[in-house]
Formats: sequence, structure tokens, C-alpha cells
Amino acid sequence: MATLPCQLSLAANANKDAYKAMLKLITYNAEGKQLSTGTAFFVGNNTQVATSYSALKDAYKVEVIDFKGNKYPLHRILGANATTDLVLFSINEAPKKGYFFNISATTSHKGANLQMWQYSTNKKAGSTTVSVERAEPFDSYTYYYTNAANNDANFACPLTDDEGNIVAISQKNVAKDATGACAIDARFFNDMKIKVTDAFNTDLASLHLPKALPTNQHDALSFLYIYPQADSTLFVTACQDYIQSYPSMPDGYVVRANFLANKAQYAQAQTDYNTALQCTATCKDSTAMTAADIHYALSNQIYRNITAQGKDTLQAFKQWTLTEAIAEANKAYAATPSPLYLVHKGKCYYAKRQYKEAYENFARACEDKAFASCETYFWAARTLELSQGDNQQVITLLDSCIALIPEKAGAQFAQFYIERSQRLLRAQKYREAVKDYNTYEQLVGPRNLNERFYYLRAQAEEHAHMYQQALDDYNSAITQSKQPEFYQVEKAAFLLNIGEFAAAADAAEKVLKVMPQNSDCYKIMGIAHGELKHKALAVKYLQKAQKLGDNSVESFLKKYNK
Repeated sequence: MATLPCQLSLAANANKDAYKAMLKLITYNAEGKQLSTGTAFFVGNNTQVATSYSALKDAYKVEVIDFKGNKYPLHRILGANATTDLVLFSINEAPKKGYFFNISATTSHKGANLQMWQYSTNKKAGSTTVSVERAEPFDSYTYYYTNAANNDANFACPLTDDEGNIVAISQKNVAKDATGACAIDARFFNDMKIKVTDAFNTDLASLHLPKALPTNQHDALSFLYIYPQADSTLFVTACQDYIQSYPSMPDGYVVRANFLANKAQYAQAQTDYNTALQCTATCKDSTAMTAADIHYALSNQIYRNITAQGKDTLQAFKQWTLTEAIAEANKAYAATPSPLYLVHKGKCYYAKRQYKEAYENFARACEDKAFASCETYFWAARTLELSQGDNQQVITLLDSCIALIPEKAGAQFAQFYIERSQRLLRAQKYREAVKDYNTYEQLVGPRNLNERFYYLRAQAEEHAHMYQQALDDYNSAITQSKQPEFYQVEKAAFLLNIGEFAAAADAAEKVLKVMPQNSDCYKIMGIAHGELKHKALAVKYLQKAQKLGDNSVESFLKKYNK
């Protein structure tokens, strides 16, 4: 049996051995150059180190040196708090004979004397007696003001009671012209345990050093899922920690695989997916990812990476193709026939431009009424249309899509109404199309509409004989546009179509002042004047349109030349 390192609390021999628990702290920047030195110490056991948070703020590498000169690199951050300026971290190799401080269970008081310890290699080194001048409540604990000199050498030093237990850790007094240092209650260390929610802890995130995972397996996995991925090295280290702790759980391999794939490390990612699948054969944890989960995760990752580059095969890793993504989705569905996998297959086929196959999968997913959503029906409608399906059937699918929109719908659902309006126009259901345009307007708000919207709705309103509404929308399109001439011509054509000949001629004439070679305007003016019995003007404008290349005016010239 292996012999464990000897761990010695200092309570019994505080004055004699306290210096053996003290450490010199050295920090380095990202390039490996030394940043600073400071004070640290073992607390609670001989692998757990305490120091000030501010000392590690810009560090990328940290090591401590014990009283014998032995160096120990920082292994993992165990807890951090910028407000209290405290941090705990571990070293991965305990000294053969390690000494450490215990945390006092009680507070101190004004007038009490405490012993302050500093790092030293001298076994004769003693402590400095420090008096508590003031003790004030701080959260659930205490903050102290002492007579210790307010200088760097005294910061991050443990203050112990007569039993050798730590009462407080000395800190800088930031008050102007302060001569005495402060100290914070050591019991704050008892609260420094990494929890799931610490994945969002900005104090932890600000440290460029590897963090420990929560001790509970499921908490550790949750922590991993929400762990910031900005620093690739730190995230991969966290994944590795989880995998080492729970090697039979497939989840850790999948989390790392997804990350590696997003970093274009495809071969390594594929290896992790394969390992995860192997784990499912022996893993007994009912909460672990299943084979179906992993096949889907791999399929989805392939799909995302390929569609991002716009080709059927991932150029940097030709093993990943849309065909392979579909194969993995089929494996997922074979293991667990979920409509989720059908939808995913549909998207893969859509990306391959195999719209018939895409539609078949979306349609099958829609059959599960508990699963079907707006998006599922929309995908089915779109792929049916692209596979030359019946327009009325497309409308029916969009009806189902819109029927599932929540009662208090937001702008994210507005596009479905626009999509249906286009199909309704093809079916010559103009008033229904107008209603969809109006609903779209309500959802996104008038401020978010552009000239294109007003133009399209105006056309629908024109076909629905809603002339005043159409005129209003043409005017809105003109007002919204930075180059309104196109919409002005369309307005003139609309006025001509509804028999407002004088207004049509006037509108077209205004455009010609800006676009003197616009044949459409001459044609509109020619027909308008012809209907107003101004035959000479009609012929004049129609001949001009013909000269500009519009041969469609021949029949009108014959009509007005009589």
C-alpha cells in the first residue's frame, strides 16, 4: 500500500512550525515572464493554498515555493472572490511532510493580539505580534483593522490565535494616509467551493488559470456545459478533468468533441465522438447521453460545419459529408425514433438540395402533434414547394404553421405570415393575402417596415380592389425609398389601371422630369391621354415610347390614330 504524505496541522506546535506552512508566491504572464512575488500559505490541508485574489489577476502561470525551496505549480483554482480579495488553489503534488493552518471557528475582538506569519526559509523565523484595533461585521463574518504596517510585505499573511489557527488574512488598508493594515476573516475560505453557478462567476472568469470542477458528477457536467469557451486551453483542461474523473461517462467526450469541431480540429473531434459511443456500451448511469444522443450530436456538428462553408463536403476533413450527416441521423433514429431526428434529416436533405426527401422527413415529423411546431410545418411547406408540390397543399401546411403561433406572438413569428401571403397571391386569394400583410405589420411594427413591404401589399390590395389602401401603400413606398422613381412609375400604372387617367398622366409626367428616357412613363401618358380623348397627345407619347424600344404600344397607336 502506498504511503500517504504526512499532513500536520499547526495547532499543536504553532510557534515552532508555522513558518513551514508559509509559501512564496510567484506569478508569470502569458509569455512566461515573471510578473510578481507575494505571500501564500497552506490552509486546511497540504495541497490547498490561500493567497490574495489580486495577486493572480493577470497571471497565466503560478507557482509556490515552500520553506525548503521546493517548487509547486498551481493545479486548479478552487474558489475566488474579488470583493474579499481571497483565492484558494490546489497544487497537484503534496509535500512529503506538509504543514498547514486550520481555520479558526471563532472571531477575534478589539484589543486581541494575533501572530502574523511571513514566508521564510529560516527555521528560527518567528511571527510578529499584531493587535486588533477595530473589528466590524462584514457579511456574516468580521473585518479587522490592525496595527501591522500597511506595506506589501505584510499583505496576504495569516494572522493566528494562541492555538495556531488562522483568524484572518492581512490586507491593504486603502484609506488615505492609512498606516495600519486591515485583515479579513479567514472563515470566508469555508465558503469557497466551486458550484455550478460559478460558471457565470466573473471573478473566476477573470483569472487566466485552470479552475476545478464541482465535486458532484452531475454538477461538474452542468458546469462544463456552461463553462466559458473563450480561452481554449482552459476549456479543454476542464473537459479533460471531467473525463479523467468520469472516464465511463460519454458526455465529457461529446462536449470536448463539439468544442474541437468548432475549432476545426475535426479528426480529434471524431475520435472523441467514437470514444463516447464506445462508452455507451458499458455506462450504467441513466442520466448519461445515449447512443442516439451521440449520433445526433455528431450529425448536427457535421451539418453545421458543412453548411457554414456552403459545400456538401467539409473541405478540411473529407470524412464529413452531408451524406455522412444523414447516415448518423439515421443511426440516431434507429436507436430512438424521435421526430427531432426526422427534422434534422430534413435539414440535411435540404442542404443537399434533395427537396423531395427533405419534405418527406418534415412531413413525418409533423405527424407527431406533440412535437410539431411552427418551424416544422414551415420547413415542410418550403420543401414541398421546392419539390414542385401543389400550391394549395403548401398553403395548408402554412395554415398549420400559423395555427401554432402563440396568442401573444412576437416579431419572430412575423415571417410566416409573409410566406403565406406570397402563396395566397399565387392562388389569387388577394384579400386573404392582404390580411397576412396586415398581421405582419402588427407584429413587427410600422417603424420596421420598408418600401418593399408597402409595394407588395399595394399590389395585393390592387388585385383585391382595395384601391384607397393600395394608393396609400404606393405613397408610403415612395416616401420610404431613397430612389422612389420605380414606385412612382408603379403608382402611375396603378392609377391608369383603375381609370384615374388624369392622375396617372400627372404622376408619369413627374417621373419624366427625373427620368426623361423612361418608356413606361410615355406609354402610361399616351394611354391616359387617349382615354381622355386627347388623341394627338396620346399618339405623341406612344410614338416616343415606341422610339425608346417599347413595341407593346402598337395596338394603342392604331386605336388612337383612328
